[in-house]
Amino acid sequence: MKAMTKLSDIERQFLSALPDGRDNAVTLLNLSRALNINKHKVSEIVARLRNAGYLVGSSKSRPNGVYFIITAQEFWETVNTINKSIQSQQVTLDALMNHEERFTR
Repeated sequence: MKAMTKLSDIERQFLSALPDGRDNAVTLLNLSRALNINKHKVSEIVARLRNAGYLVGSSKSRPNGVYFIITAQEFWETVNTINKSIQSQQVTLDALMNHEERFTR
């Protein structure tokens, strides 16, 4: 089920270009070329659509890229990928915060 929200033109174009299922995943680079926008903008669109409730999956293994989630396995793979990213970022933040007192006024 796809979420309902007011979408920009580029978000609608993105959703139209997004394939169903991990086996059909398309890279951010290919999407950026197809939509004539930069790769960073595509990443922002993915984040906005996910935050709006759209089931945009992602895979870092072959085939890598993004897609509409259609199975439980795809859902959990995406959840696990995001969780690993959060954990990695937390480790980095914790390491930086070890120096906090040097920068406290």
